Amino acid sequence: METSRRELLKVGGLAAVSGLAGCATATGINPLIPPVAKVIQDPAQVRTTPAVMGAAPTNHFNAREKPTYVPQNTDPLSFSIADNLFWNDIMMEHAMFFVQLMPGPELAGPRGQAEEFQRLFTRQLELSRDIRPDNFMAFNRASIDLAKRFSDYKKTMREQQASGKVRTLVWPLLFTHTAREADRFSARLDLYNRRQIELDRREVVQFWGTTMGEHSAFIAHLLDPDEKLLIEQANRLEKTFRQTGPRDVPGDDIMKAAHEVLDFKTIGEKGIYEGKIKSIISPPLASHVRREAVRFIDELKRTQAG
Repeated sequence: METSRRELLKVGGLAAVSGLAGCATATGINPLIPPVAKVIQDPAQVRTTPAVMGAAPTNHFNAREKPTYVPQNTDPLSFSIADNLFWNDIMMEHAMFFVQLMPGPELAGPRGQAEEFQRLFTRQLELSRDIRPDNFMAFNRASIDLAKRFSDYKKTMREQQASGKVRTLVWPLLFTHTAREADRFSARLDLYNRRQIELDRREVVQFWGTTMGEHSAFIAHLLDPDEKLLIEQANRLEKTFRQTGPRDVPGDDIMKAAHEVLDFKTIGEKGIYEGKIKSIISPPLASHVRREAVRFIDELKRTQAG
């Protein structure tokens, strides 16, 4: 379904649309997104894919078609397969974004390092199809080592960017944000190697709430200045997660907020692909942040089920 400009403004939660305004969310900031989203978004955008041994690496897909892998069963092998398929791809995309945001000969050094990480994570993702019961712990250790090296690079680049020693187009906060994800990826794999798969609800809300809030801030700064309604919506979502995301709030409230940000991202991604939203957000970046919101909701469900 093609997304009209009017529908996108509905997504911003700021258009007066009769018949829809009665469906409020827990946050109270966007009463129009859920009913509109159900009409506009593709089911594949919010669907999870159980990870199985031999699953195809996601870099063989168009970014919009990439599966959001989740554990098929409740055991360390299943969690290891899912996290390696999901997070090695996310790390590869981080490196790809850094390459794009480090133009010019003066940035050849750090750009070359990012290109190498992109190559390494692409390879690790390809190898993920071979994870088996007898090798998953060794594979996890290899992914942990690679993720920690990438995290160190991100933290070093953050300090250099913040101090003016290098001048890339990457915000210091984006380096911090992506380093946090690398650290969490490696920490989860270490738990699986110790046969621990449990998700702590407070940690899930802290990590993903912070992530969703920062995503919203990034989106607000990457939209064209003329997209005032969508910028305002992104700012309101950031405020929501800044207030509730890191806290141990009731599951119903945080789950509704998670669905709200997912709906905002899914419809925004569709609008970006169709050229209906003015921004400097690339289609792969729009897909990237949407898939992370899908994982957030999956992990929240698992903490509630436990």
